[in-house]
Amino acid sequence: MEEEVSMEYLLEQVMQKDLGKRLQVGQEIMELILDEEKSPDMERDQTLLDRMVDTVASSWVNSSNFKGDSRYSLIESPVPPHDKEVLPSLIDRLGDAKDQVRDQDQALLLKIMDQAANPQYVWERMMGGFKHKNNRTREGLCLCLISTLNVFGSQSLTLSKIVPHICNLLGDPTSQVRDGAMSCLVEIYRHVGERVRMDLGKK
Repeated sequence: MEEEVSMEYLLEQVMQKDLGKRLQVGQEIMELILDEEKSPDMERDQTLLDRMVDTVASSWVNSSNFKGDSRYSLIESPVPPHDKEVLPSLIDRLGDAKDQVRDQDQALLLKIMDQAANPQYVWERMMGGFKHKNNRTREGLCLCLISTLNVFGSQSLTLSKIVPHICNLLGDPTSQVRDGAMSCLVEIYRHVGERVRMDLGKK
């Protein structure tokens, strides 16, 4: 019971406006989760886990003040992917105006694919981003797909489901998006060869 009160207190602290304190609390939450003696029932307490992820998603991931370190800490902990809360915000961040934010966001998505859920699972929930209203997000998704292929290989994805979305972006009104889509197709071809040509022929 004492451990749950401790987590409740930390969740309250997550909501404060002071960024430095929020980051410190993120480290404390990670340590609490990873210490089986302090939180032996954490993985079984789905309600508490859900509340923790909801709180972090609403106060950090959706925050205009993006700091990657706190999110890396939590993604590295043994927490389910919670794609409904986290992934939409991370897709939005691929279109952030700052290069650093986009880079950290893509790195975090790759960490999720590596430590929380497999790449195919994540990409099935990200494909709606190819129609995102922000052109920078559409471009960012293409760049993220290239990184996914380079890190995990083509065998990690069902590319036949993704290629049609990439093809649609070849007609995007924004040149950077069209360029990103073309780079995607080149990268896919580099990994799977003639199979992508056959898929394109079918489309």
